[in-house]
Parts: sequence; C-alpha cells; structure tokens
Amino acid sequence: MTRLFRSPLLHFLILGIALYLAQPWLREDATSARDFQIKIDAERLIELERGFLQQAGRRPLPEDVNRMIETEADEEILYREAVARGLFERDGGVQTRLIQKMLFLEGETELKDAPSLLARAVELGLHQQDVVVRRILIQKMKLLGSTLESAQAPSDEEIEHSYRELAESLRSPDRLTLVHTFLNRDKRGANLDTQASDLLAVLKNEEIGSKEGPRRGDPFPLGHHLEHRSQNDLERTFGARFGESAFASGIGEWTGPIDSAYGAHLIFISERTPGEIPPLTRVANKLRLQLEEKRRDANLNILLAELRTQYRVVVERSPALTDAPNSQEPG
Repeated sequence: MTRLFRSPLLHFLILGIALYLAQPWLREDATSARDFQIKIDAERLIELERGFLQQAGRRPLPEDVNRMIETEADEEILYREAVARGLFERDGGVQTRLIQKMLFLEGETELKDAPSLLARAVELGLHQQDVVVRRILIQKMKLLGSTLESAQAPSDEEIEHSYRELAESLRSPDRLTLVHTFLNRDKRGANLDTQASDLLAVLKNEEIGSKEGPRRGDPFPLGHHLEHRSQNDLERTFGARFGESAFASGIGEWTGPIDSAYGAHLIFISERTPGEIPPLTRVANKLRLQLEEKRRDANLNILLAELRTQYRVVVERSPALTDAPNSQEPG
C-alpha cells in the first residue's frame, strides 16, 4: 500500500482529477476577468465615416453609421471570442507572424527561442495591434461559428426543391448571331450620325445582305461577324447599353445605328437562340453549395446574436458625427 501511494502514476492521476474538477471554477474566473465592454471612440468612428465617403462617394446616413458600428462591434466580438477559445494558441500562422515581428523589434536575425519571443509578443499586445492577426482570428472564428452539423447537410429532396424554385434564375442567357457594319468615329468625325443613317437606308433599300454589308463600312479590329453572344458579351465588347439595343432589334433586317465606344454600328441579326434551363444533374453541386452557404451564414448569425447579449457596445460621438444612439445595450 505504501508503494502504491508513492507511485508517480497515482500522483498524475490525482492531479488530473483535481484539474478536471477545478475546470468549472477556472472557466468562471477566466470569464469574470474578461472585458465584455466594447468601446468605439469618436476617432475610430470618423475613420469609418471617411472610409465610407471614399467608397460610396457620399457622407453616410444615420443608418449607414449604425451598420458600420454593428460590423465593427461584431468583428471585435469575434476577435475576443477567438482569443478566449484558444484559437490564437493553435494557429501556427499567427504565432509565426508575431515571432517575426518580435525578431524585427529586437533586432535579431536568428531564431533561438521561439516560445520566449512569442510570450514577449503577447505581453506587448502585438496580437491585438496587428491587423493581419486580427483578420486571421476573426476569420477562424467565423469558420468555427458557421460550421455545419452533419444533420444540416442538404438532402437530395432539398436540392430538387431548390432546383424547382430557382429554375428560371438558372436559365442561360439568350444569344444573338449577327454581323455589323462599322463606322469609325475618329474617321467620320461630325458627320458620323448622318453617314450612319444614310448607309442604313442604302443597306435596306438595296437589300444588301449580311455578307456584303460590313464591306460598306470601316474595318473593325474585333471582327464583323459575332456568333452566339449574350447581352453581357456584347456590352463587354462594345460598351454599356449596346447589348440592350441589339436585343431590342428585329431579326433578318438591318437596324441601327447603335453607338459604341468606337463609333456607330448597323447590325443584321440572323439568329436569336433562347437560353435553356440546365438539367438538375449539371447544377446539383452548385445548388448544394448554395444551401450549405445559407446554413453556414444562419449558424454564424445565431452565434453572433447569442454573443451580442454578453457584450455592451459604447459609442463615443463628436458633434460633427452623424446623429445616432450613443450606446447599444446587450440583447
């Protein structure tokens, strides 16, 4: 019996049991030590407004400001939760980046004691200040929060139902086969519109066919014969609204002129091919991925809604900022 009590194995077993029993209290202490208040100061709010102005070309409305505040708070929540759940300690990329920053700060060129460097980086709060580290941890938390349970995998019946609902949106675009007679704006100058109208009348009155028509105009570097082009295809080639005008034109006759970035075009449409709805077998995987993405988003939203109840968001505003509530309480 004395030998048993002296056994190292028994000592480890007792220590393990003690740590296991202490975990609820340890977690409670860790939770109580955490900061559940998120503060967005006036300076940060001004930065957000300036970023919005640069992207949108206008000052944000109150609802825009509220959305930015919500996004900022959500990202801070996700970051703090990622740190609290140990995602920081388990990410090799994050640790490598922090070690590299410490090597730079301390002027070292050789890696001698990685754990010590990492510990000093955390003491200095580099993991909180580094934008890349924050993004990595936020993304990891999003991935964790959006994980699908096995029961959430879309069934064949759900995919078929989605196919029936989305059939029209899956239809491929209509396509045109056409030729165009081109009049170069640089060459024709101020007479472009008049010459285009006159040439259209000649093509119609003399019943000039689609083969001969392009020869009456100017050379076009991208060719005069276009097969099976969608509206988007035409607009990528010729500019905005060209495709819309072409699809509004009749078939089997010369129409126009339609302006483009290059000049004027008289078109002759020989064929219009309607789009088709692809068979389920061809789009089943795409539909499955869409359903999974929706469910991942829903899972993340549920997690965020739960986490928001634990945090209090305080917003400091200066008089120059857009009017909105001063704080957001939990829940």
